[in-house]
Amino acid sequence: MHEGVNTGPNGGEREFEVGKDEAWFANIKRTYDEYQQESLTTIRRSRDYISKVLSDEGQNDNVRQNIANQALQNAVETANLVGKQAVAHRDIAIDRIWNVDEVSALTAKSGVQADTIQAIVAAAVAAALASKK
Repeated sequence: MHEGVNTGPNGGEREFEVGKDEAWFANIKRTYDEYQQESLTTIRRSRDYISKVLSDEGQNDNVRQNIANQALQNAVETANLVGKQAVAHRDIAIDRIWNVDEVSALTAKSGVQADTIQAIVAAAVAAALASKK
């Protein structure tokens, strides 16, 4: 065998340079390392993106929860105000029932007397009944 000559699988001689196989494997390793680095970079970017999306979603959920709480507080406050208004109206109505003199004073100020209206309606009804006979 000559120096620098290798025997191939079929018994034939094959010439190679010293270090060629090492360079080939180094190239394969470098290619693998580059591919691995790209994969890891992609994974890291994906993780960063997912973390940001989840963080943003958490913030948006907090904002939504605050809005829901404010809406609930507004609804309760509105219900309280409606209840207070109903009580006020009931008190005014009861006051008018028991204080008839105030009602008469109001009708006197307006120039329309309840007794006069009642008399006019009664006369109109009587006239309508009399005309039908």
